[in-house]
Amino acid sequence: MREAKARGWVIGSGSDRVRSDQQRLWDTHDIEMDFVGGKHNLDQVRDQFEAARYVHIGDTDVDRHFAQAAGFEFLHVDDLKGIPGAIAGDDFFDWLG
Repeated sequence: MREAKARGWVIGSGSDRVRSDQQRLWDTHDIEMDFVGGKHNLDQVRDQFEAARYVHIGDTDVDRHFAQAAGFEFLHVDDLKGIPGAIAGDDFFDWLG
């Protein structure tokens, strides 16, 4: 997350956990998020931030549903294992574009 943020990406947390739990998690790791909210609000995230590409990384069919409904690409976390350097290496960021 730090590397993505350093590269100028908008990063956030879209989960089914309540916002306070999500925020506490990121605060614990000292990572500043651009947004924190429900995965069912990804359409609002898309409206709030202009980007060339919208990607949601998740691990459930519900994640996939809400990501695709909001016009995000969906990457299953298990699929990232096949990407060289995932999650922290340069290859991952090159792969994402």
